[in-house]
Amino acid sequence: MEKNNKIKDINEYKKRKKNKHKIIRVKKIKKMIFILSLSVGVFMTLIINICGYSVIGELKYSIGNLKKELRKEEIRLEEAKANADTKTSIQEIEKRAREELNMDYPTKNQIRYIQIK
Repeated sequence: MEKNNKIKDINEYKKRKKNKHKIIRVKKIKKMIFILSLSVGVFMTLIINICGYSVIGELKYSIGNLKKELRKEEIRLEEAKANADTKTSIQEIEKRAREELNMDYPTKNQIRYIQIK
């Protein structure tokens, strides 16, 4: 009869059992929600990292292209300087020195000779 003292009524037993199942079901739902939210968080973190690395890759590619263009422009500048140097003859330099800079050859009294022993 002591066992019957714990549960006095069959309705009370059914009510306890029903509440126990509800509690278990709520715990399962909470656990599933936690796992789902954790999975979504990890997935979103991975997506953000992948997007970040793709942006970095594109920027590195752009930097590489810009470096190539810069090198081409430097080569063109060096070629232009070389062409300007080759086009300038000694006669043109002398003419420019005389006309624009008012330079002339030194006279005999402006020349000094240095003796070396």
